[in-house]
Amino acid sequence: MTLALFPLGAIALFQTQAVVGSSVALSRSSLLASTERAAAVERELLERARGAAEALTAPAANMISDPDGCSAMMRAFIDDHDAFVFAGFIAANGMMRCSSNGATVDFSETPSFARALEQDGQLFEVNPVGAATGRSVVIVSNPVREDDVLQGFVSISFPHDLTNGPSYPRQTDAGVDYVTVNRVGTILSTSSGDLDDAALMLPDGEDPAQFVNQTGRTFVSESNGGQERLFAVSAMIPGSVAVVGSRPVDTTFLLGIPRPAWLPLSAPVLMWIVGIAVAFFGLHRLVVRHIQDLRVAMRRFALGDRGRPPLDLTDPPTELEALETSFNRMIKILTAAEAKNEVDLHEKTLLLREVHHRVKNNLQLIASIMNMHARTAQSPEARQLLSELQRRVRGLAAVHQTLNTTARITSVDSEALFSQLVSELGPTMAVGGQDVEVTVDVLSIGLGQDQASTLSMLAAEALTNAVKYVGAPDGGKPAIHITFGTADNTNVRFVISNTKGRKAPDETLTSGSSGIGRRLMKAFVDQLDGAEKQVETDDTYTYEVIFPIEPVELEPPQSLVSAQT
Repeated sequence: MTLALFPLGAIALFQTQAVVGSSVALSRSSLLASTERAAAVERELLERARGAAEALTAPAANMISDPDGCSAMMRAFIDDHDAFVFAGFIAANGMMRCSSNGATVDFSETPSFARALEQDGQLFEVNPVGAATGRSVVIVSNPVREDDVLQGFVSISFPHDLTNGPSYPRQTDAGVDYVTVNRVGTILSTSSGDLDDAALMLPDGEDPAQFVNQTGRTFVSESNGGQERLFAVSAMIPGSVAVVGSRPVDTTFLLGIPRPAWLPLSAPVLMWIVGIAVAFFGLHRLVVRHIQDLRVAMRRFALGDRGRPPLDLTDPPTELEALETSFNRMIKILTAAEAKNEVDLHEKTLLLREVHHRVKNNLQLIASIMNMHARTAQSPEARQLLSELQRRVRGLAAVHQTLNTTARITSVDSEALFSQLVSELGPTMAVGGQDVEVTVDVLSIGLGQDQASTLSMLAAEALTNAVKYVGAPDGGKPAIHITFGTADNTNVRFVISNTKGRKAPDETLTSGSSGIGRRLMKAFVDQLDGAEKQVETDDTYTYEVIFPIEPVELEPPQSLVSAQT
């Protein structure tokens, strides 16, 4: 969406910049025109005063030696021109030789006369309190020369308040202020009429004397009064007087100047944000929310939740509606298949348990028959042989009993197996008047049926021998200890030990014994691919077997499975 909207945003930005540029140029031109229009009255008066001063220059030069005639000429000029309030001739030494009011004033010490001598040309000045009239006036001084020698100046003045009277109405635009300055930077007039505050409307850091050479310049700057304004400079008298117009930037912004600068970017950025929001809302409503509902339904089904109603999407698109139908059909088919498999599995489990139960019963029946024959046997050898056979049959029966009682009928829990063996083959008679203490430390490990049968036979033989040869040591009690657990990452260890109290007969578990029990135990160890070790001390006899195993995961009880589901 961003890439798609980028060309539109770029075009909008380019067009906005072009429009803003045109508006800025128009605003600057408008301010320049407004400034020239507002200062038109001052320009007219300055032009008239300039022309009059130049017109009086030649007659004044011819009448330098006739002060009375010169004064009469000046007085006649003032009488004929109501815009002007004073006209006179000031000699090069600063003394006024003639004037329209007949006054004679010494200007030799005034700053304005000193500037007139320095400029050596026509000069426009201002005097808040005119020496001849006592009014705030604008003075135009034109040099009088004879044979290129400065003889003095013809000065003509007109009052400031003339530009705001009925004869010369000021034409100002709303919000536009202007200040006129001469070529030495002196303020001649202002639109506000207050010369004391006129300097506050000039740009800060700019030399006013340079404005006479910057006609047509427009710029934005902070004024001496601390306000940001748009300024425009125009010539009133080329090379002599310039007018500086300005208006606040806030007002100028309404005419097209971008304040702040980031404003042109707002339209394309806003368009992009709205487009992204609309696309996100549409994508979420049409696609994302339906995909989320489908994901939740799939996850619940994967975790075994089969009680939920079929997936029902709200106003989905056609494609997702078809996906919803396919998903519900798949769930229905899988649920039916699972139900059928569960029924088949339950039937097979019941059948297999029944097989183990019948095998266990048959083995126990055989053991009972052997026990009956052992009681009626005449010789001790026959009774011992039948007793050993009966013990081995009972060991096999213990494996099938365990398979029949555990939740997972394809594996045997080692802890349950050893508990069953101890209960079946454990000691039932006291030794030396003391009961035999049997301790079992068995880790719960899942065993395959083949390994469980072999381990059961091996443990039965070892436990029978331990029971047969257990004794009470001096100062101790007869005890048998059985241990089964992991030896390392791939092997398990089976250890059985018994206390010694009397010497074993010929058929013992010592190395080199030729008894059938010893040979069976060796065969069982070989079937387990293990290694056996025997340790005998004065008080105990220990038999240890280490063999590799691949543990079978034990299935939790059915109640626990139902609770987790």
